Amino acid sequence: TMALTCNLPRSRSRSSRSRRSHHSLPALTIAGCFVGSGVMLLVAMLAYGRAEQGGMVLAQTLGATRAMGVNSMNAARLETIIRKPGSLRNRLRGSSPVNYISGKGRVANCNAQTAAPNDFPELKNDLLLRAARGEETEQVPVWIHRQAGRYLPEFLSIAEANGYMKCFNTPEIAADLTVQPIERYGMDAAILFSDILVLLPVMGIEWKFTAGVEPYAVNAISTPEDVERTLPNVDDVDIREKLGYVLESVGITRRKLDGRAPLIGFSGAPWTLLTYTMHGQESNGRDNSLEFISKYPEAAEKILQTAKKLVVKYLIAKVESGAQMLQVFDSWAGILSEEDFKKYSLPYLLEIATEVKSGLRAKGIEPVPMTVFPRGCGHSLAAFETSDYDCVSLDENVDPAEARKQLPSKTLQGNFQGKFIYDDEATIRKEASEMVGRFGTQRYIANFGYAVEKQHSPEKIGVFVDEIRKSSRK
Repeated sequence: TMALTCNLPRSRSRSSRSRRSHHSLPALTIAGCFVGSGVMLLVAMLAYGRAEQGGMVLAQTLGATRAMGVNSMNAARLETIIRKPGSLRNRLRGSSPVNYISGKGRVANCNAQTAAPNDFPELKNDLLLRAARGEETEQVPVWIHRQAGRYLPEFLSIAEANGYMKCFNTPEIAADLTVQPIERYGMDAAILFSDILVLLPVMGIEWKFTAGVEPYAVNAISTPEDVERTLPNVDDVDIREKLGYVLESVGITRRKLDGRAPLIGFSGAPWTLLTYTMHGQESNGRDNSLEFISKYPEAAEKILQTAKKLVVKYLIAKVESGAQMLQVFDSWAGILSEEDFKKYSLPYLLEIATEVKSGLRAKGIEPVPMTVFPRGCGHSLAAFETSDYDCVSLDENVDPAEARKQLPSKTLQGNFQGKFIYDDEATIRKEASEMVGRFGTQRYIANFGYAVEKQHSPEKIGVFVDEIRKSSRK
């Protein structure tokens, strides 16, 4: 370990000296910790001062990092941190460890780690984005929900060594796991290794994991009084402070991908998030949510409106951090009747796409393609035809021909049945090829109707990916 101290000029006046002693430290110390060929830059003290003094610190610091042997990527990240006014102050102040499920502790603000898009490697494979925008493609792009998961031995080796919570909470590890399917299969998209549950602590819900048991809410919502007591004022929520570790993983992943595939950021939909706010240790959130909307419709709508606003903030922040496409998962929409879906899910889904894109434009950022996955709601697909979503992901019960009729201007995604992965190679190839035939090769993204399962064979997943490409290539 080496340390370098960059001294600032001493203040000449007593008044300025007094101000500086109250608000800042007169030096910046940078420690370089060498682990193998990697370097972790740990900033121990932050120097404040006038603009010209900050410039001196920046110049001395960057020179010092090169002298210490810091590689160009880490030097660039350090420069981003130092140049951003207040970013280090926010990262260092009150940055105790956080559990993203329980919501305990505080996540350090990670503004400094979210680089501008022009800092990222050039995208070399834009097949997915062209398909999403309805442009002509030479073959069907393919990726799979939950592709960074427990079916991969390389995933398990990292997850078991670190624990799943550490994998979610550590940006470098999350980025490594995200990239694994790209390295193994050359998938046409990477989807960030994260979880829809990350928004729940932001909503005031504390979660707990017990070995072998589904995660549950310690303070599950069951009454309107719980709603008033639990939900935050959305205007007061700083997404970068609460979920900075997720946003940091976006930028790190973009660099690790090196342009091999675009990165998808995602969120759970308001209705699905509502079901998890009501999932207690001894009660099922899906059952509880249906009872809740029957008894307390106004309170339910308050939860949904709060969740929607947080989802919008979250997705905008992901694009600012480097996400190149977005997907909204309404995993439990199918438990609603068609009438209730149109009241408690659909309006919020539609508003999310509109508000995310308008929010990005207001910030001078070109909106990225967006996908919605209303699982189990084939009855209402036509409602998305005039929406601001570019793509609609289909579950395995939807007929592609019917979906094309209801969504003539949208790109479709889906809907391979995961059960065929348990069959032999010939069956997998037959089913994958026939699926491409049903959807066609344009305005189509191949995926599963739901997700990869931990029991699936990595080799057979590879067969599926290979057949999609062979069947769709011009």
